[in-house]
This record gives sequence, structure tokens and C-alpha cells, in this order.
Amino acid sequence: MNPSRPPALLTAATYYGTLAAARCLGRRGVPVTMAESQLLAPARWSRFVTRRVDCPDVGDAESFLGWLTRFGESSPGHVLYPTTDDLAWLFALHREELSRHFLLYSPGVEALYALLNKKRLHAAAAEAGLETPRTWFPGAARELRGLALEARYPLLIKPQTQVLFSSHSKGARADGPAELEEKWAAFAARNPHSPALLGFDPGAGAPLVQELHAEAARGIYSLSGFVDETGELFVCRAALKVLQRPRKLGIGLCFEAAPVDEELAGKVRALCRTLGYHGVFEAEFIAAGDRRLLIDFNPRLYSQLALDVDRGMHLPLLAYLGAVGDRPALEAEVRRAQAAEPLQDRVYCHHFILEVLLRGQGASGRLSSEEVRTWRRWLADHGDRTTDAVADSDDGLPALVDLAQHLVGYARHPRAFVRSMILDA
Repeated sequence: MNPSRPPALLTAATYYGTLAAARCLGRRGVPVTMAESQLLAPARWSRFVTRRVDCPDVGDAESFLGWLTRFGESSPGHVLYPTTDDLAWLFALHREELSRHFLLYSPGVEALYALLNKKRLHAAAAEAGLETPRTWFPGAARELRGLALEARYPLLIKPQTQVLFSSHSKGARADGPAELEEKWAAFAARNPHSPALLGFDPGAGAPLVQELHAEAARGIYSLSGFVDETGELFVCRAALKVLQRPRKLGIGLCFEAAPVDEELAGKVRALCRTLGYHGVFEAEFIAAGDRRLLIDFNPRLYSQLALDVDRGMHLPLLAYLGAVGDRPALEAEVRRAQAAEPLQDRVYCHHFILEVLLRGQGASGRLSSEEVRTWRRWLADHGDRTTDAVADSDDGLPALVDLAQHLVGYARHPRAFVRSMILDA
């Protein structure tokens, strides 16, 4: 990498995708500036970070954007790319102002929000030939009465979007018509979106209702990759999410590499082209028999990014090259990623959290002794073919910081620890 390359500004250092991006770019000689409000943030302490700066929490959108503008004015020329839904939306919404100080690889806000809002995503998916689970988008509780009688239970109550959604709740379950209206109203009241988001889309605070597919607890199929603004440069990998926490509806903990469904990848590419999206993506599908039902689309760097970097797809570098406008280097890197061996036997996990979960849920009975042994065999069988979320022999401090972060969190919030890690609630 040319030493005169512009630096990259990364934010949200508690996210594992941010850590993977810092390592990927740093190993290719790109100077990395890390902006973060928390001290115990793993990516902040990577040896590949060349500069550390404090910033407001992105949840306070106005303060964060004010800081970002001031930083850009004083340190112009950084490449800026999002690692969270909040950042993806904010960067797109304020693309014109930010582009005065930063190098961006972001589409317009309408394209971004069509992917981040599930109501808009479902409509766009249908045009691209992608199936989705049966879903309703009631605007008020009274609109639930008709669907309560026609729907197949159980149902999930979920946010339309995770953008500026402080609770980060994945959803609630309703097992019959009597529960649906009550739980829908309670979910809406307890899980508000930021006024900044509601000012852009006043209807975003109304939760959606979706039929639950039991297959989602056993495996989510994902396609992740990169597409350029022409739609001609495209590369992707596939993975299967095999364990999440909580196990029925939660955050991915363990992933296995999987073969790419080329027909499905073509439809994802068509979706991006139709909406005008370019950049890094992760599309998530429920594997329901032979069907693949789209449930989410992440137009940003994502948590298990390190798995794809280890499989020869250096997505942070592709986004960086797109932002700096180095077309020859971008084309060469995409060709290298397309030609790389996809390493279908590779897996991803967070070893420490998995160990806590196995011990806690094994003791509580939420996991049987046979299930615990199965997961320990899974780890042993893959051995050095495992990508860890934080541990890296060439960059050891982030794993220690991550351990401290979790232990402090468990001590501060013991009830949440018991519910999540022991009771699987």
C-alpha cells in the first residue's frame, strides 16, 4: 500500500466489525484513526490503530455529527465508512456536508434507508425476486385486529429498523390473538426510536409483525460481500449462523462457512442495482427447506467480518479503495477476492462468550449435557480453522480489553447476565 494513502477514520470501537476493519486496513499500510467514547472498547487498543480520539456517543446524533464536522475541518481527508446501522444512515443523510471534509463511499440516504427499514426492504426485495417471511406493518394497535385472526402463530413483534434504536431489542413473541395487541403496544412504548430518526420517517416507530419460522433458531444463511457503484464489480461469500444468543432470537455467536447460492447472490446483486446501493453488505436469510427468506440487509461492515477477511475477501480495503477513487487497485482486489479459495471448512466464534454460555446454560439445564459436549466437539474439530471475534496472535491487547469489558458489564448488570447467559431469555 502506498504510504501516501489517506488515513481511515473508524468509529464504534466496541463492535467486532470495527476491530476486523482496523486490522485489515492496518496490515495493508493504511493509517487508522479510531474515534470512540468508551475506554473499554476492543478496537480502540488494536496495535494497528495509529491515532485515538474521543468522540460523543453516536446515540446522541446531533452531538456526534457536530464533533464529526469539527474533526473533519481540523483533520480533512480521512476515509469514512460505517460499522453500524446508525452510522450508515447518518453518513448517508449528511453525505453532502461530510463529503467536504471526508472521502466517502456511501449511496444516497433513500437507497440506504430502503435497506435499513424492513417495510421498504420487503417492497424492494419483491421487485428483485427475493422471498420474505409473511409480514404485516400495522401503523396503530387497532390495525392488528384483522391480522390477529388470519395469522399463523407464534408471531414476532420486531422494530421496523435498528437505526437510532437505543434498546437494540430484537423483538418479542406473541403466541395468540389475545397477546398480540397488548405486546405490540408494550413493545412500541418500551422501545422508542430517536427523535432524529422519527423526524426523517414518522412511521418508523410502529413495530412490524412477522410469522415466526422455527428454522431461524437453527441456522440463518447469510451472503456477505461488496458491490461497486456500477454493479459490475461484485464478490461475495456465504456463511451459516449456527448459534445465537438468546438462541431463539439473538446476536450471532458461531458461524460456519457455506457454499454460495449463485442464484440467490444474483438476486441480491439485482436488489443493490435497483436501489442504487454500493459498498459492503450482509444479507440474512431464513433457510426454510429449499426456500431462502430475506429477513435483514446490513449495508455496512458487520460483526463477523473477520471470517470473510480470513477467507480472502478484504471488504474494508475494497470500501477504502472505492472511497479514494483508485479504480485499478479496486478492480485488482476484487479479482483477487473472486479467485481466492473460499475455505468452506472455516468457522467463526467468540470463544470467551461461548465458554460462559456453555457453562451457564449447562448448569441451568437450558443446554443438555449432550448439547454442551456437541459444542465442545465443534470447537475441537475446527481447531486452527477458527476465526475468533477478538483474539489474534498478532494483536493481543483487544482480547484482554474485551474480557475486561464483559466482566465489568456482567458485574454492573447481573440480572441481564443471568437472563441472557444462564436462562437464555
